[in-house]
Amino acid sequence: MAKDTEGPEGSIMQRHATRFWMATLLMTSLAGAGIAETPPPADPPVTTPTPPPVNESGSYDIKLRELEERVVDLKEKVFKSKTRLMLLREQLLHNAIAEAGAVIIHENDMGVSFTLEQVLYTLDGDRIFFQDNRDGGLDDQKSIPIFNGILPPGDHILGVEMTFRGDGTLFSYIDGYQFKVRSTYSFVAAKGRILRIRAIGYERGGMTTRLDQKPFVRFETQQFKYSRENQRKATDGSLGDAPEDTDILPVGE
Repeated sequence: MAKDTEGPEGSIMQRHATRFWMATLLMTSLAGAGIAETPPPADPPVTTPTPPPVNESGSYDIKLRELEERVVDLKEKVFKSKTRLMLLREQLLHNAIAEAGAVIIHENDMGVSFTLEQVLYTLDGDRIFFQDNRDGGLDDQKSIPIFNGILPPGDHILGVEMTFRGDGTLFSYIDGYQFKVRSTYSFVAAKGRILRIRAIGYERGGMTTRLDQKPFVRFETQQFKYSRENQRKATDGSLGDAPEDTDILPVGE
């Protein structure tokens, strides 16, 4: 019986089984070979950022503005230089400059009944002179130079404040009393002219005038041409001896 089982049919089945296993082994080998031969995936390409384009127009505009600013600055310097040259030429040709000068002098013309204790001067609201008599410095000064310089042409205001103490040598009842006098003076500084202003403290009225109403201030003015010679005289105090300007110009009120 065993002999019959291993006959032609058994051989056929055995051959089929061998072929099946060989085919399976071949397919497995081919599959393994295919997997081994598959190349790995490539790395993604590296992208280099592109720099933004240079704005040549913007750079040109900046340079153009800088050049324009330099031109404007140069024009201003040239204009200022021309102005200075014109003033210098006027001074050399006409011995005068297009400025206004002022000389202010304080004078004390009070009598023996009043002693000047304090004096204050302002010009356009700014203090320009102050002195008190603590050390007796005002006793012997009948004339004091207050201001000598340049003023902008136009309207100005001079303010004066004088404080007097009563001297009872003649009238004992006023001894020690203080009398304060305030006054203002408006004037016009004219171009090319020097204005000399004298602020004079004096006793007004007569014998019947009350003593507390006697201290007063008056202003006297003279006008001169702005020349080199008159500038020198204004410095040394002799301007009052110079010839006055014959042109009629407003000097104050």
